[in-house]
Amino acid sequence: MRLNGGGGVSLQRHIFLSILLLPACLGAETALSLPDEASRSALRGFNWGHLTLLPSYKYDLTYTDNSTRTQNTATEDLLHELRPKVDLRFKPSELIDLQCDYELGWHDYTKDTARDYLSHHVTTLLEVRNMLRDGFGLSAGNTYVQSGDTSALENELLAFSRYQSNESFVRAGYRYNRFSLSGQYTYNTIDYFARINAFNDIVTHSGLMEGGYDVLPARMKIMGLIKVERTLRSVDDSSDFDTNTLQVGVAGKFSKLDYALRAGYTVAETLHVSDREEGPAFEAKLQYRASSRMTFSGEAARRFVPSINQGIATETLARLAATLALTRRGDFRAEAGYNQSDRLVGVDLRSFAYSGAFEYKVTRFATATLGYTRTERETSTGLGGFTINEARIGFRLAW
Repeated sequence: MRLNGGGGVSLQRHIFLSILLLPACLGAETALSLPDEASRSALRGFNWGHLTLLPSYKYDLTYTDNSTRTQNTATEDLLHELRPKVDLRFKPSELIDLQCDYELGWHDYTKDTARDYLSHHVTTLLEVRNMLRDGFGLSAGNTYVQSGDTSALENELLAFSRYQSNESFVRAGYRYNRFSLSGQYTYNTIDYFARINAFNDIVTHSGLMEGGYDVLPARMKIMGLIKVERTLRSVDDSSDFDTNTLQVGVAGKFSKLDYALRAGYTVAETLHVSDREEGPAFEAKLQYRASSRMTFSGEAARRFVPSINQGIATETLARLAATLALTRRGDFRAEAGYNQSDRLVGVDLRSFAYSGAFEYKVTRFATATLGYTRTERETSTGLGGFTINEARIGFRLAW
């Protein structure tokens, strides 16, 4: 229910329905970078030759005034969340990098107004650079999530339903002087444990080709992308659909601004019935370092996704954030998120979230957090809307 929920799907959706927001590599299409990498850069962990182990433990206590996300009968509760985690880094040479993270979560509602649940999150990423010849690289990754809940900002996943998801990809790329060319195949699955939800079990195959040219090395790159996807449901193939996307964009760095923008057109068409959706599709990511103490960032995307029981939905996502270093040890972060789903059957959902959090680094290994989040959902039918207010206190230990 927070903007960046623990066991569920965050706004950036770095798991199976990846928002594809052009990561720092400026052109890689699937953002499977491991979480908390920046905050861990100063940690040493435990080293054995080429292997590094980075353990951590996180605890959050959250008060919520609407634990079941209902419209008229809100119920208060306290949510305890315990999340031990271990990150492994293996770098046998400068050309090979293997990363693997595992997080186990226990989410316990004190008053049992909602079902307690376990969560598992496993991420693996392998990168091989200059393989066979200079400029040729190969990467492969997998993200597995199992949870019993989703973020309240998420419109197209069933809340309070246990599910598992898996995203696997393999990518090959070649770079010659200022030119780059890459191809990628991605396989996504979503599987709900309850048979009653089987209609929402899906498999997605996607492939892409992407090319780029460095107009100004490290400052400006232009790129183009062609992507095709096929989404199949395990029950009732009348909602199976293909998506074809063509986009062009630019990415780079100018003074204090990092930018990556891509825009184009997408057509989504069902395979067995005559339903068709088309329209503009875009992805954008900006970061501006106003000073050594203040940073602003923003992300946005529009794409077609499978909707709950209803075939195709047009999804528009946006996030704005500001981080201010109040003291040498303390940071304040404000964030706003938006998620709109326009379903082919005419039902629209709009979710908003606003949050503020203060984080204080007690020691090199321990961090305390105090935060507040408000989430709202509106629907075109007037049913299924809700408002949630949450206050959270927590701590994190990392080595």
